[in-house]
Amino acid sequence: MDQHPIKAEVDAFAAKSRIVRTPCADGEMLFRCWDNSKAETVVLFHGGSGSWTHWIRNIEPLGRWFNVVAPDLPGLGDSALLPDGYRAEDAARWVAGGLEQVLGETAPFHLVAFSWGATVASLVASQYDDRLESLMLVGPAALGMMRRRPQMKPLLRRSSGMSEQQIFEVNHENLARLMIHDRSRIDDLAVYLQTQNTNRSRFNSPQFAWSCLVLEALRAVAAPLYVVYGEFDAPAYPNFEIREQRLREVRPDMRFEIVEGGGHWVQYELPDVFNARCIDWLRSHCQ
Repeated sequence: MDQHPIKAEVDAFAAKSRIVRTPCADGEMLFRCWDNSKAETVVLFHGGSGSWTHWIRNIEPLGRWFNVVAPDLPGLGDSALLPDGYRAEDAARWVAGGLEQVLGETAPFHLVAFSWGATVASLVASQYDDRLESLMLVGPAALGMMRRRPQMKPLLRRSSGMSEQQIFEVNHENLARLMIHDRSRIDDLAVYLQTQNTNRSRFNSPQFAWSCLVLEALRAVAAPLYVVYGEFDAPAYPNFEIREQRLREVRPDMRFEIVEGGGHWVQYELPDVFNARCIDWLRSHCQ
């Protein structure tokens, strides 16, 4: 897979960034920074079994208006794994420490976070609310137990004996089951990123999905809050009403929206729609 023709495209995009390495347990966490010198900063947290590439269709449009910072969260992408017995709070602690090194101890910033990243972002936001200009959560979990989507098929497993084509087919199918609603929008880039990201995933984020971590953390966050789900977000469907209700119990002032036609990875599946909403939100909360 290292010689995949899309690899050069992804590497070229990554090469436009400035890399900052910060401590993470016994290793390092990587922050990629696309600088727009006079702009405010937006920090992007990716989802579970992912990396900064969850935002590959969003970084350039956001970068026209903002400095963009996208870390690989602990145990994912190019960042070091946490020790056995880790908690979500441990991941947030290392991420928060890294942000201080990347941004400085006083600079304000915006946070936009996807799926597992929304849990980390909520915990980080509760510590840095005085510096946080806005918080946008995309497809968040950790809102407590609720009924599962009955028609969602389990993800397919890969095995060591599979050919490259078989792995491609499995990851294509898994994207359709979990991440992207409209199969026609699953392109070769999406499958490549899914393959690379899952190959490097060493952090079990689903274990925190049914916790109340996001709700508990948001009680300590006063920054403007925007929550977005795709209309067919597989892990969230069909429980949008109860998700909104629980969120409003702790943040009645939040903005809550459903993106028509989108799945869980809505920022990739419908980038034009997502980028317009995200940029409008961020700009409305700039100093």
